[in-house]
Amino acid sequence: MRNIIISTFVLLFVLTGCSTRQGQYRIGLSQCLDDAWRQKMNDEMERELLLHPEMRISRRIAYGSSELQCAQIDSFIAERVDLLIVSPNVGEEVKPAVTRAYSAGIPVIIADRRVSGEDWTAFIGGDNYRVGQLMADWVLSIQSTQKQALHVLEVAGLPGSTPATLRHQGMADRIAQSGGIHPEVASVMGAWYKEDAYRVVADYLRSHKDVDAIVAHNDLMAIGAAEAVRDSKGYGKGSVRIMGVDGITLGLEAILDGTIECSATYPSRGDMIIETAAHILSREPFVRDTILETILIDASIANPMLMQYRARMHDFETLHIVQLQSESRWQQIRYGRIVIVLIIVGVSFLFLIILAFLFYSQGSIKKEIKRDILPQLEEVQEAIQLSHRDVAFGERLKQIVDDHLTDPKLNVEFLGSALALSRTQIFRRVKAITGKGPLDYIRERRLVRADELLRTTDMTIQQVALELCFSSPGYFSKCYKEYFGHLPSAR
Repeated sequence: MRNIIISTFVLLFVLTGCSTRQGQYRIGLSQCLDDAWRQKMNDEMERELLLHPEMRISRRIAYGSSELQCAQIDSFIAERVDLLIVSPNVGEEVKPAVTRAYSAGIPVIIADRRVSGEDWTAFIGGDNYRVGQLMADWVLSIQSTQKQALHVLEVAGLPGSTPATLRHQGMADRIAQSGGIHPEVASVMGAWYKEDAYRVVADYLRSHKDVDAIVAHNDLMAIGAAEAVRDSKGYGKGSVRIMGVDGITLGLEAILDGTIECSATYPSRGDMIIETAAHILSREPFVRDTILETILIDASIANPMLMQYRARMHDFETLHIVQLQSESRWQQIRYGRIVIVLIIVGVSFLFLIILAFLFYSQGSIKKEIKRDILPQLEEVQEAIQLSHRDVAFGERLKQIVDDHLTDPKLNVEFLGSALALSRTQIFRRVKAITGKGPLDYIRERRLVRADELLRTTDMTIQQVALELCFSSPGYFSKCYKEYFGHLPSAR
């Protein structure tokens, strides 16, 4: 009888203990806003959490209030979460609450907007000052083709917010350091939202008829500004060139349909945040200060980036289905376990045999999950990592081609040498990234440059054709019409 009782307790411990790792760590997330960029960050976190069943996340939104965000952080401290993720509204305003959490022994990951001092565990975010410099570089590239000062309207985010301040400063410093004619820049506040940007830009355009370009601190405001230009008297479609920031799905779609010209990436990397949290909780090495790279996106790379993002979202849906199937199996096991435990407490050795059988079945299910589901998760992770490399390759390809558009030796062999790839690899990679063959892609970039030269310089059609290595003006005109839908005309 004594052996039966011991066996019962051992079996109960094994059956109830196999799920202790599920949700072992609780993570508190305080988001300052609920905009499209942070929704993208949340999606990336959720996808990565599917690979970390030991963690569960509790999300709270401050809706732009630093006071509310501090209260949320304090509530997470009171609940003794295992780790805290904070995306600050204004870094200095939430700093006291972050310090309280860190002093209470809770690891703190700061995302997106930096908090000064050392009272945090890790920081992951973009370089807003660098974003401002990219905005200025785009403006200065337009100014270089003009003979008079460019009139630029800056649509900034919330006054006092860290990104708005740093992006404005980075842009102002870069322009001030540039030579030649300086563009004239005016600023309005769009508060990060499309509707606010539409209103302030429309008001500005009613009294200013000389705006040449608009730089908005995010894609939503850039789209709102484009709609304001469209609805304003005195401005035709395409008369104002517009740049956004973030490179979110809406921004990429706006680039492809011609609503805006370009955007600067501002990575959210929710997946990296969760991965760093996993390293901290398991006491593994991690990078304390991570600055995410930002690049300029135009129509040449917007389409592959959009395709990759949609592919990742499909992967996320697939992972979610796999997780639900897994959880359903574990729920069935857990409920069956409870029933069995009650029966064991009530009676006899016969039910010990039933428990042993169920334990064996549970082991088979765990093996099946490990065999069938984990490989799927690893394949999806590998696909996500490959997509990041594809974006970098696309940017490198565009840079090489654009730098050698006037070189008659620019061909497949030239690209292969520059990118250290074989002819076959060049054809395959360029086709996968751009949807075109290498020669078609080179011709397309030359036509885009030709159109810019015809619009902004006094060069003739013949001069442009020879400059960009077309065999004759007639062939150039034929290619131009096929791409743009009309014959070229020189100013």
